[in-house]
Order: sequence, then structure tokens, then C-alpha cells
Amino acid sequence: MITGDSYGYGRALSVPRVMRIRTVLLSVGAAIALAAALSGCGASSAGNSASLSYRPPSYSDWPYFGRDRDNTRFAPQKQINASDVSHLGLAWSTSLGAEQYLMESFPVVVGHTIYITTSTDEVQAINAVTGHVDWVYTPPVDFSLSTGVGGYGVSVNRGVAVDDGKLFLLTFDDHLQAISQATGEELWSTSVVNDSTGAYETMAPTVYDGMVFVGDSGSEDGVRGFVAAYDESTGKELWRFYTIPRAGTGWVPKEGGGGTVYMAPTIDTSSGILYVGTANPAPAIVGTKRPGPDLYTDSILALQASTGHLVWYHQEVAHDLWDYDAESPPVLFDTKVKGRPVRAVAEAGKSGYLFILNAATGEDLFPRVAFVKESHTPPTAKGTLECPGAVGGSQYAPLAFDPEAGAVYVSGINLCQILTVTTKVVGGEKRFGGDRTTPSKEKPAGTFTAVNVTTGKIMWAHKMPTPMIGGATASAGGIVFTGDQHGTLYAFEAKTGKTLWTGSLGLAFGSAPVIYTIDGQEYVLAALGGSALTASEKLGAIGAEIVALKLGGRALSGSS
Repeated sequence: MITGDSYGYGRALSVPRVMRIRTVLLSVGAAIALAAALSGCGASSAGNSASLSYRPPSYSDWPYFGRDRDNTRFAPQKQINASDVSHLGLAWSTSLGAEQYLMESFPVVVGHTIYITTSTDEVQAINAVTGHVDWVYTPPVDFSLSTGVGGYGVSVNRGVAVDDGKLFLLTFDDHLQAISQATGEELWSTSVVNDSTGAYETMAPTVYDGMVFVGDSGSEDGVRGFVAAYDESTGKELWRFYTIPRAGTGWVPKEGGGGTVYMAPTIDTSSGILYVGTANPAPAIVGTKRPGPDLYTDSILALQASTGHLVWYHQEVAHDLWDYDAESPPVLFDTKVKGRPVRAVAEAGKSGYLFILNAATGEDLFPRVAFVKESHTPPTAKGTLECPGAVGGSQYAPLAFDPEAGAVYVSGINLCQILTVTTKVVGGEKRFGGDRTTPSKEKPAGTFTAVNVTTGKIMWAHKMPTPMIGGATASAGGIVFTGDQHGTLYAFEAKTGKTLWTGSLGLAFGSAPVIYTIDGQEYVLAALGGSALTASEKLGAIGAEIVALKLGGRALSGSS
């Protein structure tokens, strides 16, 4: 096992050679051509689109978090396409339990079975054709030791990973578990971090080459971030990479921390590189006690999957004062820049910017792209209106990549907040913190934006009636799907942004749809029930339900 308290590497490792270091400073009032792109609902410049040579894996199910290893969320099915999507209807729906609420879980589909988690860490195996619940695994979990995701006092779980007949689950109280894919029986369980630290788990793990990759949650509470790899057969820890120094060392103040990793890492199987996004430094709103860039918070990290060695980093926000995590899962794709092929990695941050980088070096391929309103200054003791606020512009929502349209699709949260510097005295020592409030006159809204990956420019963009929280999914049928907080599922034409169809599913979206085919029938599956932000900001109806749609299914109310 490789472990230790050293910064960025374990005691058993030599200091890794950083191939390329990129630090991007967050400017104030950056002038981006977003206003023109958002001037109308669906303004387009489809002439900028370019089909890229990419063949998605041919399997008909959805076995990984983002369907494939690159996390593209692009399905090769085209039975449901731009010409017939208006005939989508209900195939079946299943409640995940009357006592369940909130649904940030991203389901996977293997063969004829859907595997999905609930906010209380249950795993349910559901027949993908009928919606029948085949089995339920309920782990013993202690929910008492943390305030929950984002400090909202609730728990969520974002899914499982599947490999070699096993499901891998992270529980809120910091255990990695392997359970039988066939029966739900627990096979082994191991602690990934001491729960007395305040750390908790919300993420879906990533599996590759016999290893399970995990991180942790709790940056706002000063939890120290890490990425760790475990043996998928035994649960033994293989290596651990800490994203920041120990509290009271390096740049981290005594009452500080951060840099947690709470979304699924993305693996490039051709290079063996693991890409992860990290969260904010703590204290979150106040930087007095941490005056430097606060590495490696708010960053994309490229690590060697076999050892955890750092290859490069790209910091999106240096010296973060706004709680601007870089936690939307990275997506990998091949593109062309000035006619030359490039392997790229993209990530959309809470800062409201999309970054498209060279996957080998971490260098920017294009200037960052703003996809929500951006206007802010350092917070003050009197309170300062910041746009986006600490809950925008893109939270954990995964991007989708469509090689045929040559675009990535970004889910945005347009929500400004007042951030206030606060102090309190504990034991005679002044400690710094911060508060965030949403003004009563602030109307939460969203954006949905297509960005051309060969030019780095916006192709089309929609103003959306609610924050876009769950993410997007694209298909070879020329469609990109996404859902809002009113429970509306949208089908947009991938190249132009034209609204092809909408359907009302009732509950708010907290995750993105998936697409699978069984016996020649294509399904669009949505996990519904909202997110922690849905609940805290009262954005829509919460619950816990899973809905499958197909062509010719029962008509949905409010569909058009």
C-alpha cells in the first residue's frame, strides 16, 4: 500500500515530476461573448459544427457512469431521432420508495438490469424492460456524523460502478463496499477515511484494470481532499494522493482544508491517465488565512492510474473566494485544432466557465468559455452580490459530447448570491468563515449551451426557466437530452439547438438521462427527484422515481 500524510504523494513514492503546470487566474468582469449567444432562446450558428471521426462503443446498454470510459455520455442508438422523438411516451415508471427523496444518482444499465442508488445509499436492481425491482441492498450507514452534501443537512448518493460481477458502492459514512451484481449480497467493505474528520461520501466510484478509484466530500467543512485506489478483489488500498497539505502545514490554515473529489474520475485507457476535478479551499469565502493560489483546489488533476503520481494540473480558480469547485466530471474526446488532431479533456466549473485542455499537457486549447452570467468582486463583511453564486454556474452536472455535432453540452445555473465575510472568536482566537444567501428578488434560472470543440466557440445556447443541475446526454439520433427543475425533459437538435420535443415527468431532475436498447427497443431512462440544491432553494418537486420512455409509449401530460 502507498499512503502517508505528504502533500500530493505517498511516503513510499518519490516526488512526482510535473510534466506541465498550468494555473489559470480568475479575472474579474471578464468580457465574454455570452450575451449575444443568449440573446434568444436557441440562437444558433450551426455552420460552425464539425463532425469528428469517433466511433462510440457498440454495446447497447450503459455500463459506466458516462456510458464509455471517456465519459462522453454519447449513445450510438438512432431509433429515437430528430424525426420521430415527438412520439416518445411512457414505457414504465417505478417508485424507489415512499420514504426516499432527492435523486442525484446516475443509473447504469448492464444487460437487462438497471442499477441505481438512493439518497440513503440503498442499491436497487431494476428490470430495464418492465421496471420490476429484482432486489434491494440496504447497507448499515451512520448518517449522524456530518451535515451532509454542501452543508444542507441531507445526504445523496450518485451511483455505483460495475465490473467483474460486482457493484462498488461508497456509503455516506465513508465505506467502500463490493456487492454481488446478481444478488446484492455484500462481498467486502473497507473504510476509505475516518468519519471523525467530517468527511463523507456521495460519489460514484470509477473502476479500471482491477482498481476502484474514490475520493471524498466535505470541502466546506475543511475536510482534506484525496484520490485513492483500491484492489477491486480485496478492498486493499493501493495508493493515495492527497490534493492539499495537512491542516496547519503549507498553505492550509489550522482550521482549513478542502480540495475534495466528489465526482467520478475519468480514465483514459490508452494512456492510463486518471482525470479528476477538485473542490474549493476552506475557509470557503475568506482567503485571509490562505493568501496563495491554494494548490490543488479548484483544479483538474491528471494522475497516473497505476501509481497516483501527478502528471499535470490545471487550476481553474486561484485563491478561490467564491466556492467555485471544479467538480463536473471531466470528459475526454478527440478533436482537431487548426487542422491538427488533439486528444482533449473538458470540464465545466462552478465559476461559470468551460475549459477545454490538451489531455496530455493540461494546456488550454482555447480561451475559457462563459456559459452563465459572470460578475463578481472579492466578498466583504457587508456582503457582496456575486454572479454566479456559490451554487452556480455548473455544479456536479456532467457534460455530454457529440462527435457528429462536434460539440460539448454544458448545463448552467444562473443564480447570483450575496457572499459575506464573517468572523467569530473561539477560545480567544479569531476565526474566519463566510455566509451565502440568495436575495429574495433573485429568480433562479439556467442555461444550456453547445460549444464547438474545434473552435472553442459557442454554437448555440438556450436560456432555461430553471437552474440546469443534472447534466446532459447525446445520441447518434441527432438529439441531446436534458431535464430541468420543473420535471421537463427536453430533446434538442444537437447541431442547431432547435427544440424537438418536451415532456413533463413531474419531479425535478438531479441527474442526466441514459439510453439503452433491449430486443430492438430503444429506451430513454430518467432518474427523478431533484438534488440538494432543489430542496434548499425550493426549485421543484422532490421525490425518488425512475421513468423509462420509448417510441409509442403512453402519452405524457404536457408533452409537445
